[in-house]
Amino acid sequence: MVDLELRRVRYFLAVAQELHFARAAERLHMAQPPLSVQIRKLEEEVGFRVFERTSRNVALTEAGRVLLAGARNAMDELQRAIYSGQQTERGHSGHVRIGFVSSGGVTFLPKLLRQLRNNLPEVHTTTRQYSSNGALEALAQRSIDLAIVRTPFVGEKLQHRPILRDRVVLALPDDHPMCRRKRIRLQEMQHESFVMYPPNEGHAAYSVVQRACLAAGFSPLVAEFVDDVYGILGLVGAGIGVALMPAAISRLSVDGVVFRPLPEVAERFELSLVWRAEDDRRLISAVVEVLAKVGGVLGSHTVGDHRGE
Repeated sequence: MVDLELRRVRYFLAVAQELHFARAAERLHMAQPPLSVQIRKLEEEVGFRVFERTSRNVALTEAGRVLLAGARNAMDELQRAIYSGQQTERGHSGHVRIGFVSSGGVTFLPKLLRQLRNNLPEVHTTTRQYSSNGALEALAQRSIDLAIVRTPFVGEKLQHRPILRDRVVLALPDDHPMCRRKRIRLQEMQHESFVMYPPNEGHAAYSVVQRACLAAGFSPLVAEFVDDVYGILGLVGAGIGVALMPAAISRLSVDGVVFRPLPEVAERFELSLVWRAEDDRRLISAVVEVLAKVGGVLGSHTVGDHRGE
């Protein structure tokens, strides 16, 4: 195997482009005699002449033309490798696996991923939906690199950044008598049955609903526990019960469901980005910075009269 010095390849490419030793030497900021010496050494290393030289002309040999094509490809690959290495070092390139809870997946996750593509186009992502507990478990097992989960959460050796605090809204069947009213007090729903996230799989969301109802003076009657946002809204649309949801969900069009604001409710649904504390890759910190900024822009949602079409 021939061991070529990179600088000699550069010298060869310069002469091959100029087909003139003096101009090539000037371009390389060196004298012509040393350049000629380096080209002769390159020819000794490869075992064939790369240039035909006369007193007036310099031309590539047939073997030199073959070497030129390969050398150009090699230098292009090297430049791409250097660039990719630099992007990786800066955290601007790589692959990130993201787990998310269902409510985030159908509301603002598309905005987050779009912003990520715009800011870090060479970072590739794969996503998968989990419950909050499932996402944290996948994070601990290294099945994913980053999780979007409800806050608060329980987990060891994790870091997190809050990205969204969302108002609580009421989801009602569209034939419910209260739908005729634009404003409803949560206290008025104390005799209703609620469709809720299960306490074991959606503890944070479950706790928000419990605290909001207790602050309104009652403990919610549970009709069903469902761990998926579309499952909850499907049961609401079927008339099984009502539900307290993040305001961002009110942007969805769900058949048979109406949303109403609850301005007196102080509780908020919170989402955070979570990652392993030991994962100090610049890629992760760069992704977190981009996504956290988008979360801050999204802020807290409000809700009007959104009826499933």
